[in-house]
Amino acid sequence: MVSRPRDDTLGTVVSRTPAPEPAFGSSRAPIALIAALPWEVRLFLRRQNGVQQQGPFYWFSLRGEPACLVIAGMGAENSYRAARELLERGRARGLVTLGFAGALVDSLARGEIVIADRVLDQQSRERFDCDGELFPLAKARRGDLLSTAGVIASGAEKRRLAEEWGAVAADMESAGVARAAAQAGVPFCAIRAITDTSEQSISIDFARCRSEHKGLSARKVVREAMRTPRGVRDLWRLAHGAHVAARSLAAALCSADSRGTR
Repeated sequence: MVSRPRDDTLGTVVSRTPAPEPAFGSSRAPIALIAALPWEVRLFLRRQNGVQQQGPFYWFSLRGEPACLVIAGMGAENSYRAARELLERGRARGLVTLGFAGALVDSLARGEIVIADRVLDQQSRERFDCDGELFPLAKARRGDLLSTAGVIASGAEKRRLAEEWGAVAADMESAGVARAAAQAGVPFCAIRAITDTSEQSISIDFARCRSEHKGLSARKVVREAMRTPRGVRDLWRLAHGAHVAARSLAAALCSADSRGTR
């Protein structure tokens, strides 16, 4: 059985349960897509036909090739664990981390898509090169992506990190997938949709919203936001940004022949 968090938890714990075999009549290993949260990829999955699901694993055909998507949970530790599990079972010809990111530079708008040139790990200070041709997109910005241990809630901190690292956006999962790919010697890329701009500050104290699974508790986030009018406003802006980003990500990833629910 796949171990799942409580319903109010923004993340999924990946177990050692084998993922189901793809049923596409192809001997080619699938490309592995790793996302943190279900709503990052919900609109994307709706556009796919013949999706087979078991727990956090989804099998389908993408651009005529077999693909497997896993919902790993928030943070580099969860994304690393999910990537390693797929690789250890010999089920990936490349790793793609995808989902949301916050802009660190003024030139990135909400909903824009970024393909990373490199992933920079803020904690270890490692730098991982990305293969931009593993999953090419026609319209996307390029630049370095900073992988952080927590949500960057201050506009001033975003600008400081951009200056220090030269990165254009920040997320919390890409370093984990990058490390797993580097250890296994398989191609890797990071695709992110922007939810919040560089000047946008968030008054919610996410450190107070942690769940037992190292993700975020939706109940705690709402409760923390409701403490002040500014928190309510910031939560609404984040929800709107997430919706815009999810739509952009789905449109960018799907080919013209994807005919699922739109």
